[in-house]
Amino acid sequence: MKKIVALFKTALLCSGLWLVSQAHGAPAAALSVDTALHNQLPAKIKQSGVINLVTDAHYPPCEVFAEDNKTMIGFEPDLWNAMGKVLGVEIKPVSIDFAGLIPGVKSGRYDMAMECISDSAEREKQVSFVNYAYATNEVYTLADNKSITTDPLTLCGLKVGVQAGTDFEHAVTDILNPNCSKNGKAAIAVTRLQSADAVLLALYAGRIDFVLNDAAAAAEIKKVAPRPIRTVAMSLLPKYYLGIVVQKDNTALAQALLGALNVLWRNGEYERIMHKWDLQPVMLEQPGINLFSTRPMK
Repeated sequence: MKKIVALFKTALLCSGLWLVSQAHGAPAAALSVDTALHNQLPAKIKQSGVINLVTDAHYPPCEVFAEDNKTMIGFEPDLWNAMGKVLGVEIKPVSIDFAGLIPGVKSGRYDMAMECISDSAEREKQVSFVNYAYATNEVYTLADNKSITTDPLTLCGLKVGVQAGTDFEHAVTDILNPNCSKNGKAAIAVTRLQSADAVLLALYAGRIDFVLNDAAAAAEIKKVAPRPIRTVAMSLLPKYYLGIVVQKDNTALAQALLGALNVLWRNGEYERIMHKWDLQPVMLEQPGINLFSTRPMK
């Protein structure tokens, strides 16, 4: 176990190095402050010049710590830094466990959260989303596990690890397990863990059979995993909108962030960032607010 933990820590460090070395693309667009959007910001933010952002920086290519263990890199840091330039404020990120992101915004401790957070009806009851991308789920498992195929029924009776507070657990309980039950198969056993690191460690140690993750994140983790893994796409797994989380009644901030995203869409900076991180398949045609309910997927 100690060897696996050591290998995994090395892999996480290497993921930051790998992302730095592999990120590529056209030069960034020249961004200037949009005075009208700056003036839309809540008074507290305009006075301080800072938006306090919370994330869980363990999800490449969303965000991960670089070699210095301080700098966050990924497509979301690129996005939030670009939005900060447009709004004329500093985006100040901190990293905590995923389960604390939405409660931290609801309480007012943080102004916004970003961590490839999926929009859903349940979450829209608590907070508002400013949407900027899609996400699709994939299964990944150890490469020597040949029992899992593209048929979702091959997951029935196995053990899955999920991070507490994520939609991956809902995908199991609301989609995969009902499919098992309908077909007379044993349910998937769910192991809930507090961090993404712990979920991956459980997979590498053989304590669980598979993990659900965003397809983009799984692709990056696969390249630095301490044990060979393979990913499996399944049509039954859902597609989501990803979004920035803000307090439900903080309309001013939501509209200012949406305005900043629209600037990045128009000047090509959004497209450049997504191409830089090889995320063209999950690019959103146009940003919006609470798209789960206002622009439902067909």
